[in-house]
Amino acid sequence: MFEKIRLRRLRGERGAVAVEFAIILPLLIVMLFAIIAFGIALFRLITYVGAAREGARYAAVHCAPQATACTPAMISDRVVQAASGNYVGPGIPAADKDCTVATGEPVTVSWQQSIPIEIPLLPDLSVTRSITGTFRCE
Repeated sequence: MFEKIRLRRLRGERGAVAVEFAIILPLLIVMLFAIIAFGIALFRLITYVGAAREGARYAAVHCAPQATACTPAMISDRVVQAASGNYVGPGIPAADKDCTVATGEPVTVSWQQSIPIEIPLLPDLSVTRSITGTFRCE
């Protein structure tokens, strides 16, 4: 008798696991892609901060050994080169002072940077951050 009840209950629940999995699968996929997208965004942010520091260091040493005086274009080119292929913008990297007249003071290279965060099935979560790097003029 107990065997019949148990078999009837098992037949009634057949396929329930598949339905539960089908319901939870989209949520798991969105979570997986969100983790990946935020990881990529964090990697880009760290790369941009490193590029800003490199631009500030380059401005601090008067763009040596390539030149004796810095231009905004040289600093911007150095930042783009240090960004390792990541798009720099919409702002343009620029130094806040000329180190030839401000020896010993900090020089800051900064710009506004758009960081895309695209997750399937969710709206665009892209952010725009101010990226800055500071170095002391030599």
